[in-house]
Amino acid sequence: MILEALGDHLNGTFGLTQGTNLFLSKMPDTPDLCVTIYEYEGTLPTEHFGGNPYDVDQPRIQVVCRSSRDDYPTARDKINDIRGSLADLTDITISSTKILRVASIGAFIPLGLDDRDRPRVAANFQCYVER
Repeated sequence: MILEALGDHLNGTFGLTQGTNLFLSKMPDTPDLCVTIYEYEGTLPTEHFGGNPYDVDQPRIQVVCRSSRDDYPTARDKINDIRGSLADLTDITISSTKILRVASIGAFIPLGLDDRDRPRVAANFQCYVER
């Protein structure tokens, strides 16, 4: 749900195209400059009594940007652009997913180099999704 919705949101922005340089849950070896969105454990859903006991899911995502060897500034700048774009999402439906809010969790995170000496930078987000 949230993974696909945020992929759809970023598709066509910041020079990103799904399947070319924007990927979901797996970062391929090529191209050098690419972005991948991963899901990971979120917090407990918001519980309400009566009706659906879990009205708001709270998944977390991590966005990782990788750039060419010796080009850390490009990865850092792209992740900061993406942070701003995702943090602006409030009360919007994307691909049938009702997103109440996407909140940035801290600043960007330098992840170091991959096995081909390409820099990677990440940003984490707490999402609030209506069920």
